[in-house]
Amino acid sequence: MITYACALERAKEYLTDSEIPLQITFEGEFSEGWYFCYQSKDFLETGELSAQLAGNAPFLIDKQSGEIHVLGTAKPLESYLEDYMREKSLKLR
Repeated sequence: MITYACALERAKEYLTDSEIPLQITFEGEFSEGWYFCYQSKDFLETGELSAQLAGNAPFLIDKQSGEIHVLGTAKPLESYLEDYMREKSLKLR
């Protein structure tokens, strides 16, 4: 099991793999771990629409395994979290 501090560090490391600087804009906890949303640092600092990301899917970090799972953008975040919890519970059976 990992802590929130460890998950946050992993999230920041994951974002450093990008070709452009990214910054976490929203995060939260759910029963299976933590989720993170992000945006380009340039957009956040300047508000320049041409710097805004589109299709940047949130991701979660599982508190048991520490694994990163990229979610989608077609549905609300809560729906992806519910799907993840359901799929994980089925694997544990």
